[in-house]
Amino acid sequence: MTIHLSHLEEEVKKIYIKLNMLTPEDIDMERIAAAFKIWTHYEKTPSSMFCINGLYSMVLDSRSSRQQQWEDFVHELGHVIKHCGNQFNMNRMFRQLQEYQANSFMYHFCVPTFMLEKISLPCMQSEAIKIIGDTFNVTYPFAAKRLAMYTRKQFSFMWYRQLYSINQ
Repeated sequence: MTIHLSHLEEEVKKIYIKLNMLTPEDIDMERIAAAFKIWTHYEKTPSSMFCINGLYSMVLDSRSSRQQQWEDFVHELGHVIKHCGNQFNMNRMFRQLQEYQANSFMYHFCVPTFMLEKISLPCMQSEAIKIIGDTFNVTYPFAAKRLAMYTRKQFSFMWYRQLYSINQ
């Protein structure tokens, strides 16, 4: 079933098309970092990002799995793409909004809808979670949340189509 992409999903799709990454196998964190001119470093410290004189550096926790590093990288990439300024100098509510936006970006960029809808997912949720996690190189809890987001969107789209057809 083809669903309409949200503004965020379209934005993610455009980024991947511009980077010529059209399948999950094409996704490459180092290429993405290079495209956005982000220097990545691995340290035994929680992941973070900072900008000095317009140059971005991202520190990824070397103790984390590659899947967790990818999720952290994309969360911070969301800040690079969508935000400016120092979060520590803004009020709490605005900082929470930016974290919500970066998390939303993370789920949609790590597991892009335009790629996900091309995968035939099994009916059993645990199997679908494993396929998403393995295909997109994300942790299984992350895959479970992304699957829930995707199925809610599918249900909403089907419900709307059904409602619209009844009212005609």
